[in-house]
Amino acid sequence: MGDPYRKLAIGRVLVRTAIAIGILAYLMKYAIGKSVTASDFVSAIQATPLALPIFLDAMDYFIDKTAYYSVYNKVYQAFTGGKRNDIMGILSPIIVSAVIFVGALAILGGVITANLNAYNPGVLLWAGIMAAYTMLPETGDEPWMTILWVAAQLVGGFSHVAFLPPMLMG
Repeated sequence: MGDPYRKLAIGRVLVRTAIAIGILAYLMKYAIGKSVTASDFVSAIQATPLALPIFLDAMDYFIDKTAYYSVYNKVYQAFTGGKRNDIMGILSPIIVSAVIFVGALAILGGVITANLNAYNPGVLLWAGIMAAYTMLPETGDEPWMTILWVAAQLVGGFSHVAFLPPMLMG
């Protein structure tokens, strides 16, 4: 007998892809509207502690590698009471992305505020891309966030390297 959640998993992949495309399109429109420069964007990446991209890549690897297997299905069934719940399947990655966006802003900006104008546009763009990345299915094979971080550090001569967020250091 086939996996009864396979159809649901394929539907979630399509929905997650559509949502990620929407987020990325909005971020591109935002970047154009705010005239975000490549320098703003790279500076935001350079200011990111290494722990954040490694955490995102590890989390993405776990989610993508278990998305079609029994571990994920058991967790999914536990959260939905054993019933097929399309709404929960759609809301879960949105909630995770929102938490990542807010967490990234807290780490990069040092504070959480509802006033997004208080943040540098490059930081908002980078935090948004990290959040959109978590929505994309099947990205867990490569550590894209860590690769972007290393590339940005290379450009800056590794002068902005931080391993842990300052709030954890003291």
